[in-house]
Amino acid sequence: MSDGINVETDGLNKFSDQVQDDTSRTLEPGYSDARVSFGTGVRFGANNASGSVHAAKARYALSVQSSTANVEEYMAAARVLADAAAKVAAALDATDVRAADRTDWINSALAAAATEAAAKRAAAESHIPHGGRQAI
Repeated sequence: MSDGINVETDGLNKFSDQVQDDTSRTLEPGYSDARVSFGTGVRFGANNASGSVHAAKARYALSVQSSTANVEEYMAAARVLADAAAKVAAALDATDVRAADRTDWINSALAAAATEAAAKRAAAESHIPHGGRQAI
């Protein structure tokens, strides 16, 4: 098989693997731990009658909700990006194989055509007397 086109996809595969690994081994466990910690709600100031403390608790709860949503969206986007990189690498690898196969086919067709043309020329020249030159 000829070389055809050879796109280096190692970087895409490495990127995809690293993002998947970082997401599953770092982000998800940390997120799970934080979710357990914050799952019980905002606990500070429960016995404080101050309106300011209750307003701070409400703002803090909204911040935790927003942060949680951001982390979830970040992990989802990371997975989508990693999957896309892996799919692009696989498609490029498949294209390389198809290009190499097609290049082989073209080279074979050209070689067959050259062989056929040489055979036809040899046959035509064999009918000409005087070593391939016609007498005038």
